Amino acid sequence: MDSRLLDEDRVMQICFVTHDLEKSAQWFADLTGKPMPKVGQAASPDTAQAIYHGMPAAVGCRLMMFAFGNIDVEFLQPGPEPSAWRDLLDAKGPGCHHIAFKTRNLARRNAYLEAKGHALLQQGEFAGGGGRYAYYDTVPDLGVMVELLEFDRDKVAQP
Repeated sequence: MDSRLLDEDRVMQICFVTHDLEKSAQWFADLTGKPMPKVGQAASPDTAQAIYHGMPAAVGCRLMMFAFGNIDVEFLQPGPEPSAWRDLLDAKGPGCHHIAFKTRNLARRNAYLEAKGHALLQQGEFAGGGGRYAYYDTVPDLGVMVELLEFDRDKVAQP
């Protein structure tokens, strides 16, 4: 088993969950001087093939992504259904949800995190295809979740 989480020495993304996507994103745009990004959404249930707490789930969200030179800052408004996004928003209110790292081998990194006691909470495919995401319960240790992002274009062979 690997003795590390990272394939690359960088954080890809930080995400904030909110009850009001447009209001939060507008506040951030005004603060930073960045233009308002377009609203995106999670993949359709058929495309996402999401798993939430080990069971198939139809989870949804709306999101806006601010691109910086070294990191993306995401604002996410979850749908009303149970999800890793909704859980943290309901438990803690608006705020930081996760930090995201890119991986080339999600299966190997999943084994690493679960061996450290961080359960896989939710996973699914990206809207438009091309990869997948996975959220891990690092909240007791970190205060936020860790997300792993795997892109088809650079993933390595997996069992």
